[in-house]
Amino acid sequence: MYLNNLFVYGTLLPGLKNYKRFIEPHKHTAFEATTRGVMYLVPGDGYPVILEGEGEIKGVLYEIRDLKFVLPEIDDIEKYTDVESQSLLVREIRDVELLESGKTVKAHVYMWSPSKAEWLKENAEVVPDGDWARVLRGKQEKK
Repeated sequence: MYLNNLFVYGTLLPGLKNYKRFIEPHKHTAFEATTRGVMYLVPGDGYPVILEGEGEIKGVLYEIRDLKFVLPEIDDIEKYTDVESQSLLVREIRDVELLESGKTVKAHVYMWSPSKAEWLKENAEVVPDGDWARVLRGKQEKK
């Protein structure tokens, strides 16, 4: 059985550009959810990535029936090649908790490549609450 769950925490969140391009065209169900990790903002680009850790990452779980057709396109924007040393991000199957039900499910999650973790820790800004949507709202309020 193929896993049809994708947890997102960045540019694929509802309403954002990549959501409209890659998720919205496909029939899906969205659930507010969390997973474990530490969120960082990539220097220069300002987009979020996560590393293994004990923090809470806030995001959305999409259940997409035809995810196997969508994932290759998302792999491309996430710079995932299935070769860890050649990828900025890796795609892992991780536990994700659905906030409404408290149920834990397995989902695909893009994580920062472990081989590049030291660079990220030395150069990136930590998002302590793991909530990139809040970071975006804060930026809009300052405008």
